Amino acid sequence: MTDKPIISLSTSYLQSRFDGDGYAMLQRARELGFEYVELGHSTTMTSMEGIIKAVEEGVVKVSSLHNFCPVPPFTKGAAPNLFSPATKSKIESQQWIRHTKTTLEFAERFGAKAVVCHLGFLSFFFFHPTAKLEKFKKNYDGENILEDMHYQKILNDFMKSARKRTEKRDYKNIEKNIRKIADFASQKNILLGLENREGAGELPLDWNFEVLVNALKNDTPARTWHDVGHSMRKQLEGFGEQTDLLERTKDSLIGWHLHDCSEEGKDHIAIGKGCIDFKKISQYFDKQKHIFTLELNRSVRSADAMDSLKRVQDLLQ
Repeated sequence: MTDKPIISLSTSYLQSRFDGDGYAMLQRARELGFEYVELGHSTTMTSMEGIIKAVEEGVVKVSSLHNFCPVPPFTKGAAPNLFSPATKSKIESQQWIRHTKTTLEFAERFGAKAVVCHLGFLSFFFFHPTAKLEKFKKNYDGENILEDMHYQKILNDFMKSARKRTEKRDYKNIEKNIRKIADFASQKNILLGLENREGAGELPLDWNFEVLVNALKNDTPARTWHDVGHSMRKQLEGFGEQTDLLERTKDSLIGWHLHDCSEEGKDHIAIGKGCIDFKKISQYFDKQKHIFTLELNRSVRSADAMDSLKRVQDLLQ
């Protein structure tokens, strides 16, 4: 992609502070030391004029956009899960395609390399698939839930049923909808980064992510986008090791959302403030091919955001 690593700041960190002033928002990203930004899924249409002006003037470059960007005008706040490609609804599929194409058009305008996508949720007809898990966690009063045999049984039963469901139905719906925009994205030379998620019922599942990606990577622009904090949250809940997910998806990996995660499962915190072993994870970094985006909570102090940037730069030396 480039000889110099692309390290971005997600504008989700700044969006609420600038009240639609996209120019000032990107100026602030530059002041924090970033040459690139990822336009986040809370980007409003009112901020786009200023963003376009800032990019045209060379304040920063745009590495990627997070679907849906800009936020559809009939919504308030971030709306990355507004429409799902996993749906069986023809109407919702049409809306997902429509708004994803809008994001791709803006991505082309900004010269971005990728659009990051959420893929929806597991759904069952009679009950929420994570109900037993959530109920057990809520009522648990022991010291280490991962050592509890009852929890492990509930967890394993859920993972087994969820795997079966996705491979029989949900992944097929996602694949069908992605194929409907594949040529559109390819013509614009933009990759689709399918992001791993933090919730147990969110798609794609960490434990069979490669099934979906392998079905798409050879003849569509769909690839893997790895969020380290989301994966750590899953690891803390017993869904599997982060490095195992990376091993299974590394050949399709194009980008990262980088932030730390506490032992209690709070992510999007500054790097170095949590429990993620970034040195271990960095063995999967490809500084010529990958996009590295810091996706921080807006409560992170500016000094810690700049320190997080420095830590990533050091890892990429």
